[in-house]
Amino acid sequence: MGQSVRASEKGLAIANQARQRRGWTKTSTARWWQDAHTSRATLRRFWRGERIQQEAFIAICQTVGLEHWQEIAEEQLPEASQAIPSSQTIVDWGDAPDIEQFYGRDQELQQLQEWVLEDQTKLVNISGLGGSGKTTLALALAEQLQPEFTSVIWRSVGSLLSLETLLGDLLDAPIETVDQGVKQLRKKMQQERWLIILDNFTAYLDFLYQITGARHQSCVLVISHDPLPSQFQTLNRVQSLSLPGLSPIAAVQLLESCGCGGHPHQLKALARLYGHNPLALKLISLTIKTTFGGRLTQFLEQGSVILTNPIRQPLIQQFNHLTGLEKTIVFWLAIWQEPISLCRLQTHLLMCEPGAVIESLSKLVAAALITRHFLADEPAFSLQPMVMAFVIEKLVQKILEELSQAQQQDSIQPFQLLRSHCLLRPGTDDILGDRILSALQSAYRQRPQIPSLCMKSWLGLAKAHHPNNDYLVFNLTILATILDNNDI
Repeated sequence: MGQSVRASEKGLAIANQARQRRGWTKTSTARWWQDAHTSRATLRRFWRGERIQQEAFIAICQTVGLEHWQEIAEEQLPEASQAIPSSQTIVDWGDAPDIEQFYGRDQELQQLQEWVLEDQTKLVNISGLGGSGKTTLALALAEQLQPEFTSVIWRSVGSLLSLETLLGDLLDAPIETVDQGVKQLRKKMQQERWLIILDNFTAYLDFLYQITGARHQSCVLVISHDPLPSQFQTLNRVQSLSLPGLSPIAAVQLLESCGCGGHPHQLKALARLYGHNPLALKLISLTIKTTFGGRLTQFLEQGSVILTNPIRQPLIQQFNHLTGLEKTIVFWLAIWQEPISLCRLQTHLLMCEPGAVIESLSKLVAAALITRHFLADEPAFSLQPMVMAFVIEKLVQKILEELSQAQQQDSIQPFQLLRSHCLLRPGTDDILGDRILSALQSAYRQRPQIPSLCMKSWLGLAKAHHPNNDYLVFNLTILATILDNNDI
């Protein structure tokens, strides 16, 4: 067997800086161990400061750009002990994904580390828009915190997984009842220091509440689209992080790493268009290469967000989890197409409890679906361009569904959204220039046309039954105009 070597503390610090420059994680970037012709397990031993074969050590260093591997290695002493430390962290990554690149997030990582290590936080929630890098951030955090815990366990939790199965999996033993499993898990978390990461965790909130309310020295990290319900804030040592998009610098670095070339101002414009969302930027970079031949200028000349199906999918999942009030709010923000003050927004929601409106806005901000601003010291809210494009799609789809149902039933009863929302932004009469009406007109032309007599009938019924109470008469008049039913 060849000579073995391990990294010194100083060497690990140098290696850490080198991998950060490349946007790599410590042990989840598959390219690292693959290009070094070694294994993930060996790379993990490298980071734990354990001895590995010299050939593998050199390859790991060179792959990350460290040619002088001797500067990374611990000085060889003739009588140095080569015993492996008796106490090591037990790590079970489960189905945690491999991460190719990791950009930015230094501030978020530092905040999470402070919560877990210094504040002894028992429950941390990372929420945000799909594709924002929540899982990647959690992986990077778990790798850095690994030496601080006796066990690190990662589980991707789907909605179909039963709580009994999850508890048995975490305990690595069968359980008779859920209550018994919860008690056993709490005991383990009291006796040892565990870090449990639950990715895509949206169910079993009662279980999570019980674990967090118990006395123990462990930490549960929950990754989800939505923030935790407000009752969790009544518990001690609970923290939540709403993950925004990348910083402009990190977003440009990500685009460049994906082979997306262009002037810096073009790359920044592209990043803004997609809300600095890492997944969306990776996916749209591929579209620019395959459809536009890598010509970023031609893509930007389209003048709008292009939503491919892979970009749309996380947004669909998140939108489907919204309450009726939350959908009403994002629809109004799409109609305004610019930041709207809380006071003005509430005038559109007079039938809703003010407390429910505030709670819904807080949840939407935490989920990164809407953006909060301040206009003359008053809170205001808007949609970033990618979310705006998606919400307009959903709004148009809902309107067309209502029109189709009204035609089938020969009734104005199906008109719900057309009663509750004004399709034209209040205070403007620019019908042709309105984004929603333009999108509606374009989508309508691809469907069977509604006879002019139907529109006349609906408008007559609306005037008779809803003269002043809602937006239906106004909306039907606008629709008759843009859908080429001009003879009304």
